[in-house]
Amino acid sequence: MTNIKLGIPTIATVQKVGNKSKEEGIAFASKADDITSASEFISTLIKNVFKFDVFSHFDSIDDLYLNPTYRFVRQIFENQDNFVKQSNNLARHLYDQSNHPNISNGEFYIIYIEECIINDETVDALLLLKTETKDNFLTISYENGEYSIKPQLGLSTRYVDKGCLIFNTEIECGYLMSIVETSTFRQDGRYWSSNFIYAKDIISDFQHTENVANFCASVVQTISKQKPEKSLELAKASRIIAQKLQENGANINTTELISSLGIDDEVSSMLPTLKNEYENKVGKMPEVFICTPNATKRKAITKSNILRVGSGFEVKILDSSATIEQGFDDEKKKNYLKLYYS
Repeated sequence: MTNIKLGIPTIATVQKVGNKSKEEGIAFASKADDITSASEFISTLIKNVFKFDVFSHFDSIDDLYLNPTYRFVRQIFENQDNFVKQSNNLARHLYDQSNHPNISNGEFYIIYIEECIINDETVDALLLLKTETKDNFLTISYENGEYSIKPQLGLSTRYVDKGCLIFNTEIECGYLMSIVETSTFRQDGRYWSSNFIYAKDIISDFQHTENVANFCASVVQTISKQKPEKSLELAKASRIIAQKLQENGANINTTELISSLGIDDEVSSMLPTLKNEYENKVGKMPEVFICTPNATKRKAITKSNILRVGSGFEVKILDSSATIEQGFDDEKKKNYLKLYYS
């Protein structure tokens, strides 16, 4: 787990970056503004927007210096006198990547933050933000003995469209950074992370926990759909898995965990094929990983213990040891479930 304490924002630039395919242009920054007074605002924004569950590095096909964003960011960290110049270079590079017709113009902020603490290491950081959707605010002014209220649009502490917080550590690996991007490939091609930043995820136990949980959930859903008569036992098995994946810091053997879904020989024989298909899509799952519970809180494994009964009912199996019988009533010509509890 990465422990982060945010530092103090000191200077910032803001540029207007449009859609290149529409020839909307760029409004470059001519100076950096002192934003030390906005420290609380920036800290609140970062805490609200960035989750710090998954971290990334800048990537490159060959040499990291061939990645323009990495190169401009490194020059800022190496010499703050380059801040405005390299901020404008970053804006130009962002504009060059803004070719998708659905990309909206917006303000591009670059904020320098001093003395962050990452796992007991003190480092500076750079915050990149692109806001395409603005929040509404009311401002109050007092002039000539009267108050006046005016609506304004501005940056929100609750939401940003695109964000990247880059810490000045792990430099030769491509820095340590956290990325926020609300768009999709269909919406705008994910140009922020894929083209502008050009990043790759750092594979951690969080992702391993997430991937294994997603695989187990997909197995339960796939087999239950094909063979509804097995859904009850699969729901109970998935509850056991969900409980294991909530054991913080536990060493999990992936093969043993997945094998617990093998409620009978038929299901067990299906697991290797389903596992290969899943790994071909998302990458190979580890043999052993350390459980990170918050990776499964919002994942489908927590839903796979829901037993669907007919077309209008759901039964949630919270206790893996619950005794539930299912059968068919010959007199009423209907299926039934019988639940035993104490």
